[in-house]
Amino acid sequence: MINKSRVLIQERIPKIIYQLQIQSTDEQSLCLTRAVLLNLGYGEGELVSSSLKGKCTIELFDEHQVKFDRVKKLFGRLGFEGVKVHQRRLLPKDWLTLWKSQWKPAPLTKKLDVVPVWYKNKYKPRHGCDYILMDTLLSFGTGLHETTQFMAQFVEEAQGKFKSFLDIGTGTGILALVALKYGAQDVVGIDIGQLSVQAARDNMKANNLYFKVLRADIKKYPSKRTYDFVAANLITEDLIENAQKIISLVKEGGLLAVSGISLDNLSKLRKAFSLLPLKCFKIAKGKQWSGLLFQRKML
Repeated sequence: MINKSRVLIQERIPKIIYQLQIQSTDEQSLCLTRAVLLNLGYGEGELVSSSLKGKCTIELFDEHQVKFDRVKKLFGRLGFEGVKVHQRRLLPKDWLTLWKSQWKPAPLTKKLDVVPVWYKNKYKPRHGCDYILMDTLLSFGTGLHETTQFMAQFVEEAQGKFKSFLDIGTGTGILALVALKYGAQDVVGIDIGQLSVQAARDNMKANNLYFKVLRADIKKYPSKRTYDFVAANLITEDLIENAQKIISLVKEGGLLAVSGISLDNLSKLRKAFSLLPLKCFKIAKGKQWSGLLFQRKML
């Protein structure tokens, strides 16, 4: 799975993607293989599993060959019985087709699933749960990434506490759609990438839920209005660099959710945001990433 690139600079699809296949006919070895990959920092959503004729396969996709070279060497040293590791290069069109065909419905929050648009007719909702239909050109925005799940859960838990919502770096529009599902009436999403803007518009149509989506850079975003809830799923450097602009868009007493923060950068982010008129309500931590929910203090 490809990590989200700097949203404020430029969205891109890498020219080459590497696919790593780890195959085994031994169930115990495959369980050990999965445990090793999780320990290396891969998330459950990044491990694509399949089975054919008694042979089980775990697949990974990444643009950095050196990471997979290290994984191959590690499994060579471990010598798990029946485990074979294969690597190949894929062009973007081949990779997009392959991973999308293997992307299945998955929980985004406690009460909300993400369902690929092409899977709609086969999907059976969880009892008492709703869902969002999603298509995407890039692997972020599928709901599989930790940062997306943190942010969506923050929105779900704040249900009834906001009517206006701003999604900075909206990507596929997934958080804006979550906000609409949980009662927002006035939703705006901004993103610097044209691919993201188009994907968000396509996903609005698929769900028959609509919000205002703009191609804009938060650094130059001219809006002077404020929102009940602002979400910014960016990377640490962009959050810190644009902190004053981001907080200026949050109403007094309103909520601010941020994510895209690696665990290594969490203390750095908290130190920078401690200088702002914010009260931290919640910190969510995963295997590699973190997210925080704040309330803007009343002056």
